[in-house]
Amino acid sequence: MTAGPSGARDEAWSANRLGPLLALVSGIDDERELGRAALERIVSEVDVEVAALIRDDDVELVLGSAGGSEQRTLLDVSSHEPAIIELQGIGACWAQAIPVGEDMGLRIVVARRGTEPLAAGEASLAQSMCMVVALGVRSLRLLAGERKLRARSEAQTDANARLLVALRERQQLLERLSHVQRAIVAGEPLHEVLEALSEVACELLDVEIAAVLIADPNDPGRARVNASVGIDSELLSSHDGIPIRDEIGVRAVPDDAKAWGIAAGMAAPVRERGEPAGTMVVGSPDAGREFGSRERDIVLALAEHASLALNHERAALEAAHEALHDALTGLPNRSLLLDRIDHAIRRAERSEQAVAVLFCDLDGFKTVNDSLGHSAGDELLVLVGKRIAEYVRPADTVARLGGDEFAVLVEEIGEPSDAARAARRILEALEAPFVVGGREVYVGASIGIATGTGSVEMLLRNADLAMYRAKSRGKSRYAVFEPEMHTAIVERLDLEVDLKRAIAHEELVLSYQPIYRLAPREIAGLEALVRWQHPTRGLVTPDRFVPLAEESGLVAELGRWVLRAACHQAALWHAKYPGYANLQVGVNISGVQLREPGLAADVADALAASGLDASSLTLEITETVLMEDSAAVVGRLEELKSLGVSLAVDDFGVGHSSLRYLKLFPIDNLKIDKAFIESLGGSDDDPALVRAMVDLAQIFGLRVVAEGIERSDQIAMLVELGCELGQGHYLSQPLDPPSADSLLLRSGLLGQDSGGLRGPEDGANSETRPHPTERSV
Repeated sequence: MTAGPSGARDEAWSANRLGPLLALVSGIDDERELGRAALERIVSEVDVEVAALIRDDDVELVLGSAGGSEQRTLLDVSSHEPAIIELQGIGACWAQAIPVGEDMGLRIVVARRGTEPLAAGEASLAQSMCMVVALGVRSLRLLAGERKLRARSEAQTDANARLLVALRERQQLLERLSHVQRAIVAGEPLHEVLEALSEVACELLDVEIAAVLIADPNDPGRARVNASVGIDSELLSSHDGIPIRDEIGVRAVPDDAKAWGIAAGMAAPVRERGEPAGTMVVGSPDAGREFGSRERDIVLALAEHASLALNHERAALEAAHEALHDALTGLPNRSLLLDRIDHAIRRAERSEQAVAVLFCDLDGFKTVNDSLGHSAGDELLVLVGKRIAEYVRPADTVARLGGDEFAVLVEEIGEPSDAARAARRILEALEAPFVVGGREVYVGASIGIATGTGSVEMLLRNADLAMYRAKSRGKSRYAVFEPEMHTAIVERLDLEVDLKRAIAHEELVLSYQPIYRLAPREIAGLEALVRWQHPTRGLVTPDRFVPLAEESGLVAELGRWVLRAACHQAALWHAKYPGYANLQVGVNISGVQLREPGLAADVADALAASGLDASSLTLEITETVLMEDSAAVVGRLEELKSLGVSLAVDDFGVGHSSLRYLKLFPIDNLKIDKAFIESLGGSDDDPALVRAMVDLAQIFGLRVVAEGIERSDQIAMLVELGCELGQGHYLSQPLDPPSADSLLLRSGLLGQDSGGLRGPEDGANSETRPHPTERSV
């Protein structure tokens, strides 16, 4: 989703692999063997096929598949720009030369298959490894010089004393650099490592002044003194930095050196990720002091160690930042937010002021994410985070908790209305559209507010509960936490546990509401409705436990139970009453079920287990569910249709009714919502809308079922309008299985006897009138 924090991980990853390489290099005493070990390490750690060590204009060593005939190709790779080269047995390769040291005449060429360059982390690792190789080569050359001096000392007695001094100096250098390397690997603070390097410089070069300057974060083109020896503190406090230069030698000493007391000196660049990021300066107040190749080598070695320490510290800081910040938006994450809430609560307890936490959940984000793609969703989250941060106070903390959830910590709350004002500012901030992928999109937020002190988790939990209250009241609004919200959520959790037990122990039952052919009056089918008779709570209505099942992830298990039970009961009726050959049993399918990839398999398993013919099962899906994601829904409906079941649109007319989906979806029945049936025969009777729905269904070849029939005059009107089927309390209330069995028995064992049917006014139904909201799964 983003690139910056990934680079931080790569840098931390690179730094963690330098310690083993430093240890490996320090144990090799042959420059060629060191080169081979370095190439092997680069090939194993970096995603490349070929690595070659080039000395001046000669390929000294190659690891990988490149043959001798292609060494010219490797020599031609410039140290300034990457290139695409052709290697035998590999083909086109992306290649780059990385210098080893500043003046060694060495470079390492790496090549990888294809034309894609190395990732930032791999490139940083390769550069850092070459830097370590340079340190090793420089050390070996120093040791080689020692060996030469030792050999000459055997033949030149007069030079023995000088050679011993040089040997001790170089040994001293190696010991000091080894100590610095251990400090870098141990992760000691950058300032302390650079101070140690300054002290080593003064000791080994016998100079009075040494300093390391690092780029100013607020002015990257200028470097300021980070560590020094021998420079007056007042001069340092007034120093405004020097331009960063990529030069080595006496001419690279900055002009400010005279003010520091340097009359003669030398400087070398300090690098971060291969780019100049500072300067190492050494000097003496003696204008006659000379600096030769020996001093140059020492200053370069110290500057390279300063570079290694700088890169190591940057990688560690970025890794720490990544651990406490959201990778996508760069905002504080949950861990950092909780820490800041804890500190804010402690301060509030001392100052007797409250703090507030605003828990924000975006409204409408899923629609954008699903319709425009996850990249657009990520872009929207970044824009939302920035806009929220613009509309709160600078001292407030805006954090992303994950998904489309944000939180705001508001400190120094004088009264609860201060938090409410902050919530209103956020809601106002989100009113304007966002431009995502060249398109304008809108999102709102449901915000929960919790104020006070106490524990961190409690404050965040209370804000979360208040957010759900705001969302339940219509979204794009805020709600303030009240204690009864916690009571409600505890009760909900208890109910969820009870529901799991009820499903596992089959404590649920099904009722069946008959569906009639209106003329002549015959039973055409029954709709299965789930019931839960709780052992202590009594009857728990479906409108309470079905949404709970959807939210808690139990709806798939609940749905499988309903399917199995309904199919089993329908198969028994078909076997017992052969006169009902076309009897249909309807089972409602929730939106969550429809999105489950295993729904078709669950239906097939229920049919197979019961022996019910698929043509006797009707799956009912509400209109609003069908309209959520029509492209995905079509595929799922076609899977179900391929089983041979019938499909019905439930509650037609209450959603965004569309002719398009009536043609697009493979549906068989249209169930008109009871809200349209209630008006038939009343004072505001206007059957035109129902007539249009019936005509529309007939055009598309669909059977029409009228829901919620309460009066006999509604039946007469529906028959006149051409409606074929209906259900409602006038015809029959939902029946338990024995009562439904009795109704079917009275209608005839071998065929239906419409004369035997009675309306509710003469006692045909055995159940009392149920809860007005009938839902199944």
